[in-house]
Amino acid sequence: MAIAWESTESGAAAYISNVTPTTLYTNAQGAGKIVRLEKLIITNVNVAARSLALYKVPSGGAISGDDWKIIYSRSIDASGEEDIREAAGLMLDNGDSIRALASAASSLRFDLGLAKES
Repeated sequence: MAIAWESTESGAAAYISNVTPTTLYTNAQGAGKIVRLEKLIITNVNVAARSLALYKVPSGGAISGDDWKIIYSRSIDASGEEDIREAAGLMLDNGDSIRALASAASSLRFDLGLAKES
């Protein structure tokens, strides 16, 4: 088994939604292939503090209330950056996803690192 490293981030004009949880990553490697989340950095581009909720949603799962929530509310300082250490090491089976919800629109961006079976 070989491991491939991947980094992905929100685009220049893309932000984590404050209405519907934004999918940061979905494991589409195929049956039996695991993806490990190595890092998750959240950047607040706003001049006011914002908060983040984070979910690990299983394949076929839907978010309802606090279902699948792993971080209920993490404050991200104004114009700050936060290393979400609780996310490091999360294992995603095929179809599982990491999703996030911001407290306000046009404020939070993400950068994540992954280790994938190839």
